[in-house]
Amino acid sequence: MKDIKVAILGYGTVGKGVFQIINQTPNMEVVKILEKPEKFDSDYIDLFTSDIDLIVNDPNIDVVVEVLGGYGFARGCIDKAIEAKKHVVTANKEIIALDIDTLTLKARDKNVCLAYEASVGGGIPIIKNLKEIKEVSHISKISGILNGTTNFILTKMFEGKSFDEALKDAQEKGFAESDPTADLEGYDMMRKIAILSDLAWDTYIDIDLITHKGISDISVDMVEHAKKNNKVIKFVCEATIIDDSIKVEVKPKYFDDNHFFASVQNEFNSIILETNPNDKLIYIGKGAGSLPTASAIVSDVVDIINNRYLDNYQNTKKYKVN
Repeated sequence: MKDIKVAILGYGTVGKGVFQIINQTPNMEVVKILEKPEKFDSDYIDLFTSDIDLIVNDPNIDVVVEVLGGYGFARGCIDKAIEAKKHVVTANKEIIALDIDTLTLKARDKNVCLAYEASVGGGIPIIKNLKEIKEVSHISKISGILNGTTNFILTKMFEGKSFDEALKDAQEKGFAESDPTADLEGYDMMRKIAILSDLAWDTYIDIDLITHKGISDISVDMVEHAKKNNKVIKFVCEATIIDDSIKVEVKPKYFDDNHFFASVQNEFNSIILETNPNDKLIYIGKGAGSLPTASAIVSDVVDIINNRYLDNYQNTKKYKVN
């Protein structure tokens, strides 16, 4: 098998993880990295460029990995890569949640793959499994702890810290951004549950229609009340089929302390699929961090080059969001 040439767009925490893993993977080579000039790594200076056109116009590059974050510039780079008939692997949950229809059709038209395992659940292979499960099972409900930042904060609050103390701890450990609004208010999980719902039920979820409530007003008193009643508070997303509708919501919920979600601590994520005939299927793993997310990205690259990538999303508009 020929060496697969990969370009990485973005050299932040996840981009560096992708670079590290690919360097240890046979028959795979990073040949270009897109970044701002001030962020070039002098140890690998020959690989860096700030010009996306040098990447998309290079006929030797097979796969483009997008880990830039944000929407506008990253979306334009993905468009250019697909137009140039290059496979694209992305961790960008915002782009996939908003544009899964458009980009999927565009990639099919150009006979390339658009892969996004790392957009939900970090290192948990939920998207790959979901695509396979729906081929033979009916999925009736998806529940998830799908934000490592907020799960870490709630874990620390149940260990005795205040909300502000737990948030500061999360930021110091690199689990929370300096502006954690997207995590705390549920926007991050809204995108993730939209993606899982799109795939599970071949529909398109408008994230603006998702009911959501954040965790910023959870107090020490609420935590103590939960403890006294043998409960925990978890920040979860849920999507449920009800007749011809999908009810989707993101909010903090009380769970009995013997519920599986009660055991999901710190930055770990978990997803429960309720299916027929398989009943409940449970997944757990690290939902954030350089190497867990990077491993999901490189796994997509491996599936693409070995012709194992499953593309079975169709927007049938069978369900409406309730």
